[in-house]
Amino acid sequence: MSVTYKNGAIVYSDAFHKKALYDISNNLLTAQFDGTGAISKYAVINKWDFIECYYSQLAFNGKVFDLYTPKTVTMIGRTQITETETEDAKLKITQFADGTTNALFEEYEITAKKDVKFEKVVNFGLNITSWMKNFFLTRFTFRNLMRLIFGTLGSEIKGHRKNTVYDGFTTIKNTVIENFYFDFAVGNPCEPLETNHLYTNQFAATLEVPAGETRRMRIVLSAGTKKDFSYTDVAECYRNFDEHKKAAEKYIAELPCPEACKGDEFLEAYFKSLYNCSLTMYKEVGRFRGFLAGIVYQSPARTYFRDGYWTVLSVLPYRPDLVRNEIITLATGIDKDGKCPSAVKYNFKNWWGNHYDSPSCFAAMLYDYVRASGDETILDEPWRGGTILDAAVKVVDKLSEYADGTGLLYKGGEYNRRDWCDNVFRSGYCTYDEAFYARALYALSVMLKGRNDAASADYLAKYEKVRKAINDILWDTELGYYVNYKNETFTEDNLSVDTVITVLFGLAPEDRARSMLSKMESLLESRNNKEQKAGDFGVLSVYPFYKDNRSVVLKSSLPYYYHNGGDWPYWSAAYAYAKLMYGMDYKYPLTRWFEYNVMKNNFTPVEFYAPPHADGSLLQSWSSVGAFVLSYPDGRFFG
Repeated sequence: MSVTYKNGAIVYSDAFHKKALYDISNNLLTAQFDGTGAISKYAVINKWDFIECYYSQLAFNGKVFDLYTPKTVTMIGRTQITETETEDAKLKITQFADGTTNALFEEYEITAKKDVKFEKVVNFGLNITSWMKNFFLTRFTFRNLMRLIFGTLGSEIKGHRKNTVYDGFTTIKNTVIENFYFDFAVGNPCEPLETNHLYTNQFAATLEVPAGETRRMRIVLSAGTKKDFSYTDVAECYRNFDEHKKAAEKYIAELPCPEACKGDEFLEAYFKSLYNCSLTMYKEVGRFRGFLAGIVYQSPARTYFRDGYWTVLSVLPYRPDLVRNEIITLATGIDKDGKCPSAVKYNFKNWWGNHYDSPSCFAAMLYDYVRASGDETILDEPWRGGTILDAAVKVVDKLSEYADGTGLLYKGGEYNRRDWCDNVFRSGYCTYDEAFYARALYALSVMLKGRNDAASADYLAKYEKVRKAINDILWDTELGYYVNYKNETFTEDNLSVDTVITVLFGLAPEDRARSMLSKMESLLESRNNKEQKAGDFGVLSVYPFYKDNRSVVLKSSLPYYYHNGGDWPYWSAAYAYAKLMYGMDYKYPLTRWFEYNVMKNNFTPVEFYAPPHADGSLLQSWSSVGAFVLSYPDGRFFG
């Protein structure tokens, strides 16, 4: 196995049978190609996982393809290209999606060394269990209950199959349950094979190529539900295959490459992988326009305040229009009383209400957008009889109700885990929440200047009070860093990577900033911390691990896992930017997580990971922060 980088792409080489799982996304779908011509995953926004299993069998001249044949897999954008060679022919498999169509496209290019008959046989199973889960959790209405009771729903669970031969291709259409369809268009000659009681689950396609010639076999797959936004006609997609392919190629060609990456194959591939991750998780469904957190956050589709804050940083220099849409969508999910949930669903309903970091993330995102884009018109965008700026004021004012006489927010309740670190009870004063709150106060003071100078001055005074309190109450001189959190009876004095925002947001005086960054270098960078036993894998999110077992739950219950020491690439990149600001070596936290995961065959940005435990999900949008770092190499973005 080897991994190299070329022209912005990740290039993986190994035996053909070795999977190279590559996640892709467009406005409607997410999918995963596997580096052998199969499709591991396929889902559509607000629906379910369609595929239970999917097998692709290849043969040349009646001989089953040798799975130990070497291959090279190139991955970039929404495209995966697998290339291999036998004594009979060269084979190039191109799988891709364009930006807007609910369909997956495959092209098999065979360059024959002698007369060749190439055959591809596909067989698959559909994920009916996932459909049932979606039905009961998101579409279980009184009407559907009556349909179940009286048996009328059952009349639609019988399967409708129709195969049609056109000039040059065949369509295999399956209406499985209700309006759930799973359709193929396959170049002729194509032969539908086994059919179960619900759908045609196997077909074969062949292509004859004379010696010295190159010919192509094409396949289109679309799945979703008829009579709504997801329905796509595979016949039309097949007829317009070249246009869809050009769109996928154009997307790759237009991926930006900042000056900091030019001339460095690794950095260019790193940047384009991260930027593609954030950009392709942007979705539009009706009036909902925003960035999903990742591939496991699309049913129901939702955008998070905190994930959104970090995600848009990588997109802001290149697509500020999308950031503007994200802000407007988040504003629609604010409660009437000003509380902010963790996320806003596609129907603008709340997802886990009243989080302590969400209001601050909203105000800070608005401020960053206005500063970076120069577009102040968003401040006057209508919002519930007022403006978007009014929305930012309202949420921060509501959050301020949790502040005590120190000026700091006090997170009440013994089991309070309502911020990004939602597997840890961090009650009392939490440095992360306080620092984001300070940033929000400062943001309002700037945005209100010239509009309401009295209010601007008031928020600036509150900001100064909070900044002072953070340094008076949460700084530990002996340890040389800000403690994680503290209350009347307990102090968690481990070093948490999320406290790095005190440096990013200019809350830490220079001597304290340098002290804390040095401590992070020795304690959180795993290459330097010889006490932890997981080896050189990246940046620990905390160290030492949480000392009170009763304060951690679920995945964070275990050391090295999730919030309890796992590497979160977005925090690693934020920490890297803080080091960049102070002229320290920042490349390790910026890139180590990426290198480590690529060697584990995680070819798109991972949510979190650590050696003893399972990895988080892939194509995780806020893990794109490293692209932001490379886009603002002067270290001055936060002012």
